Amino acid sequence: MKLQRKAFRVRFQAFVTEAAVLLIGSVMFGLAVNLFIEPGEITMSGFTGVSTTINYFLGTPIGIMMILLNLPLLFFEWRRAGGAGVLRTGIGILFTSLAIDGLAFIRSDFTDPLLCAVFGGLVMGAGGGLLLTRGYTTGGSDLCAFLLTRRFRRLSTGRVILLIDVVIVVGSSTLMQRWTGLLYSFVAVWCYTTAFDRVLEGFGGAKLVMIISDKYEVIAQQIADEMHRGVTLLYGAGWYTKAKRNMLLCVIKRSEQYALTNLARRVDPGAFVILSNASEVLGEGFEDV
Repeated sequence: MKLQRKAFRVRFQAFVTEAAVLLIGSVMFGLAVNLFIEPGEITMSGFTGVSTTINYFLGTPIGIMMILLNLPLLFFEWRRAGGAGVLRTGIGILFTSLAIDGLAFIRSDFTDPLLCAVFGGLVMGAGGGLLLTRGYTTGGSDLCAFLLTRRFRRLSTGRVILLIDVVIVVGSSTLMQRWTGLLYSFVAVWCYTTAFDRVLEGFGGAKLVMIISDKYEVIAQQIADEMHRGVTLLYGAGWYTKAKRNMLLCVIKRSEQYALTNLARRVDPGAFVILSNASEVLGEGFEDV
């Protein structure tokens, strides 16, 4: 009974945390568009920029257009990751799109393009990065970059987004003939990718994780299968009980912290998980310094 209550408490805390992150990240995304991007006439990147361009010509709601544009990507995500991947991606797209349209009544007097580019990019990037720490994506170039970095782990998520978004920004600016605002758009994209990477990677470094659990074999196998991370098995014994205990040692990126701790608690709610900062990691799957 005690173990069941502990498992329920762990699941409830995880649910509350996820709901809070989803809500805060989506609201930040919506506020960035309505307070800075639109008033400053910034041609933003990603499907947000494409949707803004379509809105400029046809007057269609930006959020609804983002949902329609992301439907093909959702199909490919379903082919790649199955129902769970589509569910999280779809929720992220739905919440950010609804936040943009739902907060459209909020307007600001900010019209300075440099101010709007800097703050719009930073707030939007922080919101997008916050969502991705829990596996939710905002679709568009974010989803494309996420799919690429899952396959090519040495790539920086923010840099891949930057490459994709350059094409979108230049194309949208050309159609809308906002040549002066093109430079401000690149400022906004740079601020977006910088904030996105900082939130996602936790200002650099990695996490050293140690897991003590009687179900260490199941946890290790799932880490290898689901996260494609190497695991080292250490043999030890508890000092008080003198009982032999096995411990797992794993090094992950900060963006993978939630996925790993959630995996361990899902398999064994009573697992003892220790996380510490690793300031420098050299080897496969991490950037060489």
